[in-house]
Amino acid sequence: MAASTSAGLSPAISELDEIVDLLARSRERAASAFAAEMFFFARVADLCDRRERERAARSAGAITSTSQLGMREVFAEIGAALRLSEWQVARKVSIAWTLTSRFSETLCDASCGRISPEHATAIGDAGVSIEDDAVRREYEAVALDMALEMTPSQLKPALEGLVVRLDPEGTERRVHEAMARRRVTVRTLEPGLSRISADVPTAQGVGVYNRLHAIATELIGQNAAERAEAARAAGDAAPRGATADAGASGKAGSADAAPGAGGSEDAGANAGADADASAFDERTHAQIMADVLCDLLLTGVPTGHGATEQARDALGAITATVQVTVPAAALAGMTVGGAAATGFGPIDDDTAKRLAGMAPTWTRVFTDPCRGVPLSVDRYRPSKRQRLFLQLRDEQCRFPGCRRIAQKSDIDHTIPYAEGGPTCLCNLEHLCTRHHTLKHDTDWSVEQLPGGVLRWTAPTRRVHLTRPPGTVRFDPVGTIDLDRHRDHESAHVLVRDPAPF
Repeated sequence: MAASTSAGLSPAISELDEIVDLLARSRERAASAFAAEMFFFARVADLCDRRERERAARSAGAITSTSQLGMREVFAEIGAALRLSEWQVARKVSIAWTLTSRFSETLCDASCGRISPEHATAIGDAGVSIEDDAVRREYEAVALDMALEMTPSQLKPALEGLVVRLDPEGTERRVHEAMARRRVTVRTLEPGLSRISADVPTAQGVGVYNRLHAIATELIGQNAAERAEAARAAGDAAPRGATADAGASGKAGSADAAPGAGGSEDAGANAGADADASAFDERTHAQIMADVLCDLLLTGVPTGHGATEQARDALGAITATVQVTVPAAALAGMTVGGAAATGFGPIDDDTAKRLAGMAPTWTRVFTDPCRGVPLSVDRYRPSKRQRLFLQLRDEQCRFPGCRRIAQKSDIDHTIPYAEGGPTCLCNLEHLCTRHHTLKHDTDWSVEQLPGGVLRWTAPTRRVHLTRPPGTVRFDPVGTIDLDRHRDHESAHVLVRDPAPF
């Protein structure tokens, strides 16, 4: 029956096609229920204010912002009925207010199942800080367009970049406010183990992590080299010992080979081998990073590591590295904001300029002025330009929904090289090993469009587009189909009314 409804597909793929349709419709219903729930939770915020007034009138007292007894009373009632914590109720009330009062188009798209609750929540969380109404509407239009092609985990960092582009001054202000909240805390996890948490500026935090990672990697390499050297030494010694024993046995006869002869020496040799084996560093990469962090903070250098002075010097020479993208106009003081630690988010302009001044090398990236997609990369070493360009453009595996970083992925020819595919930027993309195999060995296929956009075709013939996440896709609002976002204008009623569906 499945084969008759999906002409040209195998029975298994036909059933898969049916299941995908059913799952999509199920998620649409779940999104519609989420939107209805948001309208009800939005009413709770007003209800809390009214309850506070009722309590104040009953006690002939004034409403104070510190009491919050009315709100706690309401949240406790809802939480008990829905089996939620009061914190979860507060979170739902907050996002409901954000979506109903500031992102009604997003809520309407969720009510029709165009986007998931997770997409809607991400759009609200990232955009709530935008104060200008016009900028917020522009953000919402672009964000909804992006949500149709990205998973929620992909959408979140893309939305953060979009906010930076649309509201650079506000982003710069929020970055400085966030930096003012830096702190270090410690708490006990279990007997013998505590957790130190450091909320630090992004650039410094990335640098700290990268230096710890590099030192741990260097130590892992040193440990591997020591093991290999010990194994070679043991391999060279074993044949000579065996030959000598055989010769002695042949000349002296069986009496010389009596039990116990040479036993103490053998036992001593074995004990020495065991001691050497136990001397090797058995720590994991994560454990080494934690130990080095303590060394650096308590002594200033990784003194507790490295078997030789030369090895310790190599560890001490490792410095922090941070990859930062800074608009040229911001460096020149012509614009505000836009600087970011690649893959981690915005940093303040002063830090970006300071890091730029200390950078030993520069990579110049030319981008499309409207979409922000890298067009070319200029660097001294031309043999690495394509790889560098692709890392900047892709940042991660380009299969739909995958976030494995480009540095741990393969560079794949869209059209296989064996079939005449050129080794050019228009025919290359990053794929993790898993999805590289999927592309070549299954019925999935991919076509590369201009601008690095990939058009994936699934075995069920569904089409999925993935765009370069290295920079946020930023279409001018005039190029976006806004009619789709106006389908439910008649449904924009007071939040106290029933949900519009």
